Amino acid sequence: MLGCDTGHRLDANRRGYLNAIDPSAGIAGDTREILEARAQFLDLGFYRPIMDAVAASIPSSPSAHVLDAGSGTGHYLAHVLSAHSDRRGLALDASSLAVAASVARAHSPGLVADTWRPLPVRTGRADVILCVFAPRNAAEFARILAPAGSLVVVTPGASHLAELRAAGLAIGMQADKLDALTISLDPEFERASHVHVAFSMDLDSRQAGLLTAMGPSGHHEARGRWSGGTVSADVDVTVWRARGR
Repeated sequence: MLGCDTGHRLDANRRGYLNAIDPSAGIAGDTREILEARAQFLDLGFYRPIMDAVAASIPSSPSAHVLDAGSGTGHYLAHVLSAHSDRRGLALDASSLAVAASVARAHSPGLVADTWRPLPVRTGRADVILCVFAPRNAAEFARILAPAGSLVVVTPGASHLAELRAAGLAIGMQADKLDALTISLDPEFERASHVHVAFSMDLDSRQAGLLTAMGPSGHHEARGRWSGGTVSADVDVTVWRARGR
C-alpha cells in the first residue's frame, strides 16, 4: 500500500504496480504500438552495448534500490538487475501499459506516475535512478536520491540514427543534447562520469521500422523508405551526483 500524510491510500493491483495518476488528468504516456515496437526491437539485441554501459555505470554498493524513471518496456531495468543480483528495482512510467510490461520483464514492483509532478517516492529512498531516453525532473530526482546516490542518464549524441533522419524516417533532434542535459540538471547535480557509446547496426527495412516506431518518431508518419543498410548508434551515458552531498 502507498500512503501519504493527507490520508490518500493506493493498493497494488494484480499486475504488481500502483497507479498514482488521476485518469482525468489526460496523461497516457507511450502508446501500445510504440511499446510493442520497442519491445520487439530491443529483443533483437542491437542496443546491447547501451544496456551494458548502463549496467556498468551502476556503483558496487550492496543492496541498492534502483528506480527506473521512464522504464518503458523494462529492458534496461531488467538488464541492470540481471547484472547486479543484489539490487532491488522499481519501474516508474507515465504509461500503465509500460509499467505493466516493465513489471513482467524485470520482476520488480511498478509505479504509474507523472515525472513532471511530485513523485510518490520517499525522500532519499533511491540509491540509483535510471533515466534512459526519458524526461528528467531534476528537483524531484535530487529529493528522492540517497545522499551517496547516482543518477544515470542516457541521451542521444549528434550522430544517433543520422541515416534514418536523412532518409526521412526519424524526426529531427535537438543539437548538443549533452550540454542541454548539463544545463537542465544544474544546480541540483554535478557530473561524476561519462561514457560515449558509438557503434553501427546493419538494419533491414523491418528492423529500421521498429527502431523508428519505438521512440518519438512513432508519433509521426514516416515520410521516407529504408531498403537496408548501416545505421549509427551514438549515445552518452552520464552519471551524476547531487551537489553538496
